[in-house]
Amino acid sequence: MKKKNMRMLQIATVSIFVILIFAMTITNLAYPKSAFSENENRVLSPFPSLSLSNVFGGDFDDEFETWFADHFFARDTWIQAKAAARISAGAIENNSVYLGSDGHLIGSYTSDDTAAARLNIQSINEFSQEINQKVNVMIVPGSAYGSSQYLPSGAYNLDEADRIAEIYAQMPGQNTLNVCEELHHTDAYFKTDHHWNTVGAYAAYQKICASVTKTEPQSFTYTEVTDDFKGTMYSKSGAFWHQGESLYRIDPESANPSTITMEDGTVMDSLYNDANLAGKDKYTYYVDGNHAYEKIQTSVNNGKKAVIVKDSYAHILVPYLAQEYSEIDLVDLRYYKNAVSSLITDPSSTDVYVIYSLDEFTGSRSLAALW
Repeated sequence: MKKKNMRMLQIATVSIFVILIFAMTITNLAYPKSAFSENENRVLSPFPSLSLSNVFGGDFDDEFETWFADHFFARDTWIQAKAAARISAGAIENNSVYLGSDGHLIGSYTSDDTAAARLNIQSINEFSQEINQKVNVMIVPGSAYGSSQYLPSGAYNLDEADRIAEIYAQMPGQNTLNVCEELHHTDAYFKTDHHWNTVGAYAAYQKICASVTKTEPQSFTYTEVTDDFKGTMYSKSGAFWHQGESLYRIDPESANPSTITMEDGTVMDSLYNDANLAGKDKYTYYVDGNHAYEKIQTSVNNGKKAVIVKDSYAHILVPYLAQEYSEIDLVDLRYYKNAVSSLITDPSSTDVYVIYSLDEFTGSRSLAALW
């Protein structure tokens, strides 16, 4: 009798397991598919090609597995559950994002590519010799340094201030702008994103006024344009229960109408794109996000020009710098293929900048395309 009951229990267990697998498979196949994940802020994998070469070449299995995982039903719920489970088990991070206090999601900075940093330093120094003028270099520490007061106990990161000092020491011929002290413990970074906020960007603007333009920093007013900004750390961490935060329009006290001309000829009559506030990547509100090249023309009548080779950290800084220059050329070397030196038509009235986050400066080799 016991053997019979045991046999029945085994059959029931296997049957339930098979039914669950079958039900989940059918549910997953029937579940509505999306091409883009709003919470993760990324394009999801398409269904793999059913060509003979793809099937028999072995690629189909890997691609199907990726597609299946990307389109698993209630994916966001599972991701959030995983993050919550890790926290419950005592983890202080998820996907290399520290779950800090006061709602701060802070990206870790535990390693960098020293070869990439060395190449970028060399490129800046050689470019400076080519154009025969100093480059104004600003390397910005991340929130692991600037917001370290919110890190959980036991969090480990490299000392970003020391790393920046090491990099600057290898560029003695440039005008290096160190903002580490100004950004440390000053709420200069977004809670859910890796970028600095208006506080951090204004501190950088003050440093530039003191060291480059030799002007008195202007005053600005700030108007909230959204309270639902959920940035890259929100997307990466899986902690989707965090609330959004505010983004602000930055306006000088004296009106300064500006236009942006994109690389394809598209013209914006503002430094801000309100339409982008409706999407997930709301940080692209500032200068319309990443472009290979953008020419900004302002109402400032001083004949001065800035050529800024940058990553996205510079975007929120542009509304401040637009008060100091008649023209600003923004260059993203991940996409820009022309000679940057050709943008410097009058060296006597042109300031050249490299503005990068430390993470990008030590993690990519894009500056090798400077010249």
